[in-house]
Amino acid sequence: MNIGFFENKYLRDGKTDLSVIQNAIARNKNIQMWVLPEAFDTGCKVSPETNFNGENNIALFEQWATKYKTAICGSFYIKDNNNIFNRFCAVLPDGSKYFYDKRHLFGKFEKKYVTPGSEIISFEYLGLKFRPIICYDLRFPVWCRNTDNYDVLLCVSQWPVERLGDRAVLCKARAIENQAYVLNVNAQGFSKTETPEYNLDVTQIRGSKSWVKIEITKDYITQIRSAKKYLDDKDEFYIKY
Repeated sequence: MNIGFFENKYLRDGKTDLSVIQNAIARNKNIQMWVLPEAFDTGCKVSPETNFNGENNIALFEQWATKYKTAICGSFYIKDNNNIFNRFCAVLPDGSKYFYDKRHLFGKFEKKYVTPGSEIISFEYLGLKFRPIICYDLRFPVWCRNTDNYDVLLCVSQWPVERLGDRAVLCKARAIENQAYVLNVNAQGFSKTETPEYNLDVTQIRGSKSWVKIEITKDYITQIRSAKKYLDDKDEFYIKY
């Protein structure tokens, strides 16, 4: 599967140029999934007075997925029943929608105003099973544990440059312990893909400063798990909310 990452490191004044995203999707028809980073439309420097466009973002993802016959994913802040969530959304070409709310909140705004999620979700697409998480969630191995036989831990983030060293170690650890790909789409650039054995280099999409891409396969994960059956010995546990 070919996956495109959008790094909105050129976001200015809390705005993302949506036409840049749509033009890239329209030009690159061989990409089967497009992933936008955490808070792709506003960035994380927001306040309770920010005009969150969560419902509009969902409608936009639906429009792009249907029109271009590709999956669209990313996170954004949304108001829902008077609560604010940092919500990941995935829309597949058949119209299926999946939502995940960030569990581990980070920073003054999120800790004061954002409601944490309480549900782990996964979804299947083109033979691969994806588990979405958001940024700070990556630091928590219990939350990320492969209890549902996922193939890809998909992390969208606004990971700062000064902590990229931590991010690299965490991505590798999550890949090894869960025998899965770890895809990190980072708004600040330096997006990363790890496997249980090695890292996959992302490549620049032609004609774009903001998009990179990688290719992953189900066969690779199947081979790894057949040769090394570590997940068979994982511990059982439950998470207390």
